[in-house]
Amino acid sequence: MKSRLDKFRKILTEFSIDAMLISSPVNRRYLSGFEGTSGILLISRDEAILVTDFRYLEQAADQAGQFEIRRWQDDLYKSLAPIISETGWGKLGFEGRHVVYSTYQEMIEKLPVELVPVGDAVEKQRMQKSKSEIETMRRGAKVLDRAFEFILSYIKPGLPENELALELEIYLLRQGAEERSFRFIVASGERGAMPHGTASNRIMQEGDLVTIDYGAVFEGYATDMTRTLALGKADQKQREIYELVLEAQQEAARAVKPGIKASDLDAVARDIIDRAGYANYFGHGLGHGIGLETHEQPVLNPRSTTILEPGMTVTVEPGVYIKGWGGVRIEDMACVTAAGGEVLTASSRELAVIN
Repeated sequence: MKSRLDKFRKILTEFSIDAMLISSPVNRRYLSGFEGTSGILLISRDEAILVTDFRYLEQAADQAGQFEIRRWQDDLYKSLAPIISETGWGKLGFEGRHVVYSTYQEMIEKLPVELVPVGDAVEKQRMQKSKSEIETMRRGAKVLDRAFEFILSYIKPGLPENELALELEIYLLRQGAEERSFRFIVASGERGAMPHGTASNRIMQEGDLVTIDYGAVFEGYATDMTRTLALGKADQKQREIYELVLEAQQEAARAVKPGIKASDLDAVARDIIDRAGYANYFGHGLGHGIGLETHEQPVLNPRSTTILEPGMTVTVEPGVYIKGWGGVRIEDMACVTAAGGEVLTASSRELAVIN
């Protein structure tokens, strides 16, 4: 945490502010280690203060060892005012993307300081993971791989999508997950044309392609993987589109490396799908950053100017979605290394046909 704080404090000079107020729960956890649901960080060049309520005082002292713990009473911002006065800060940065207008108005009214909106400084810092963060995500990815073996043993024609999603979530929780990362996508048959087709009560049938997108949180870090399966049989068109998506996904995964622009990485997969005549059926970006949140920076899409750097963790997940027919998506998590890229999820990408 100390190294994170030291790195973060550089933004004080960048934005000409005396201190920064952190209200985002994810950023609060990242900078302090505190996992409680109620708290505010105040960080200056010399001070690191965590203000929380009575319920979390002991937890905060245990988890946020780098921070001075203060208690707020009935009104958060009235409790912050004397702290700001005693430090003599003149300009206080705040997370403009996380503060709603009504809260901003309350801050203006109650805090004796000039407020300066700061963009996504913490999110940008979070993009580059430490070795320990990446190792945590590796462990989580291995659980996803074991869960895929469970899926192969459990899925069958006649099973409702939502039953598979429920059993998969229970399996992951039993494997040590804290919670699911998001509502699982189980989209079979024509529903596969919906990229975010969360599990329904549809009965999966022989001849269906089934897209399964799932993930869970392990030690605070999200995981995410997608595989598409065939039930009973796969016809020629299903196999052709699957092989097209697989080629695009594998080429993009191999292209992950430091120095590549996010939009250029997206283009590796998109160009393959475009040349095959399916440009209009791949309507989302190639992937997204993943870490303390399932979707975080960097974004991999045609508009992103981010240059990938070692320590960034991203998903690589092209897809083809055809209304009235279905869809195919294949997704892995990958880490940018000094030498290139490392794919963290290792489950087979060959089309599994479940009889």
